[in-house]
Amino acid sequence: MPVFCSFTLNRKETSRLVCSGFGEVEAYSGQKIGRDNPDDVADVDVGPIPPGTYYLVDRQSGGRLGGLRDFIAEHAGSTDRHTWFMLWNPHGGDITMTHGIRRGQFRLHPEGERRLSEGCITVKSPADFERLQRYIRAFKPTMQVPGGDMQAYGRVEVR
Repeated sequence: MPVFCSFTLNRKETSRLVCSGFGEVEAYSGQKIGRDNPDDVADVDVGPIPPGTYYLVDRQSGGRLGGLRDFIAEHAGSTDRHTWFMLWNPHGGDITMTHGIRRGQFRLHPEGERRLSEGCITVKSPADFERLQRYIRAFKPTMQVPGGDMQAYGRVEVR
């Protein structure tokens, strides 16, 4: 059964990520003046995730040094990236064009020690994220992602 979530850019410090069958968790996207501010979606590394539909898929660890980077990040103040989800744009994959600006690599993950969000949807409480990711992964990824052969756990609608 696919999971359907919604997240609203509300111009406040945090918003709610609401997921079918689960409930809601406190979350945010972006940082500084861009946090949850829909006017700043084209501001790279500061603005929030642009509005649209994103598919929840397992995060990939890519590149020649991807695994090493994950290991270092996990032991240097980040969170366990193996539990993160990739937010896959059906039109651009891991890249989203907004106002002519290239954004990408959006993820759903818990807040870490640095409280960093460069456009990802960041769940404020690591315990809430753990419950959410376990709930989502209790279902098999059966939703076909348009334009490819990936299967998703569900979708997130960002408004």
